[in-house]
Amino acid sequence: MDRQAVYIYKLPYEKSFTGIALDVHMHKGNLRYFDTNRGHEIPGKITEETEKGFIFISEGSMPGEWQFKVLTIEEFKSKYYKLVEGGQTLVAKLKTTEDLHQWYRREFII
Repeated sequence: MDRQAVYIYKLPYEKSFTGIALDVHMHKGNLRYFDTNRGHEIPGKITEETEKGFIFISEGSMPGEWQFKVLTIEEFKSKYYKLVEGGQTLVAKLKTTEDLHQWYRREFII
């Protein structure tokens, strides 16, 4: 898990990744993250972790398996730009996944 990365996530029983998560980290047995509106803190545990994402088992809100994967510039350009106001403009400006993650942190966390 990389606190600097931007993740997309899929909740239990959903067919696709629909949420954006920033500043993702564990704290005292809770998964903490921000979406683009507010913070969340969900009790549970990480059961699998790779460089590209992780599996979280929620014991609170929406119990069950949550899948998180790092949002890449390619995925953003093909689908997730629609979730951001002015996303089409961003597609032209952002060139790398790191550029994308820096933009999200600047706009929604700092």
